[in-house]
This record gives sequence, C-alpha cells and structure tokens, in this order.
Amino acid sequence: MTDDYQQREEWRAAFAQQVITDCLGQWLRSANEAAVAAVGSEHAAESARLARQAKDKLTRWREKGDLRGDTAARIADAVVERMEHGQKNSPPPEEPDESFPCFDSGYRAAVTCQWLRDQGYDIPTYPGGPEL
Repeated sequence: MTDDYQQREEWRAAFAQQVITDCLGQWLRSANEAAVAAVGSEHAAESARLARQAKDKLTRWREKGDLRGDTAARIADAVVERMEHGQKNSPPPEEPDESFPCFDSGYRAAVTCQWLRDQGYDIPTYPGGPEL
C-alpha cells in the first residue's frame, strides 16, 4: 500500500466520520428545537424523549464510534437525500479544480456510504447513487 493511498484512505475516513458527526448533530439540534416548541403541549414528553435519544446517539458515536440499530442506514439515506436534493436545486457546477478535492454533496454521500460499508454496516447501493 502506497503512502498516497494510505493518506487518501485516512482522509476519507476522517471526512466520513465528520459527515456522520454533522448529521447526528443536526438531528440533535432539530430534536431539541422540537422539544422546546412542544413544552406545555401534549407532545412534550415524546419530544423530550426524542431529544434525549438524539443526544444519546451523538454521545455514543463520539465516545465509542458506535452507530447502533438503523442509525447508519438513516445517515446514509440522509446524505444521499441531501445529494439528490442538492443536484435538483443547484446551478451547474463550474469547471472542477483538479488540484483540490471535490466536497460537493455527491462526494460527501459517496465517501460516507462507502466508509459505513467498510465498517460492516448494511448500506444499500442507491440507484443512480453516489460513487467515488
């Protein structure tokens, strides 16, 4: 294995891990906002439970690198959905700069899905989905 290959793989792993952390963090922010909005309503207890659950998932990920249950598949779905949504709503890209890696939503989705598969998570292949 060459040093360049190893560096690229380490970088992709770190990139995917950051995408996962960002996704879990966004879910926590959304759950917290929903819990605050639900205070005093009949949905307050359920909203608070979902916020605690989102916090537990982010904490478990940060501390142990563990994505239990369907969390890995949900993250893959979220990054692919973001990619698909971004492709439909974004202007055509400018000429790519080959000297700098591409960080568009398709690349984020491809790196994240592949890294999750490499870790043993059952991540489907998406039709027309992201590829490295």
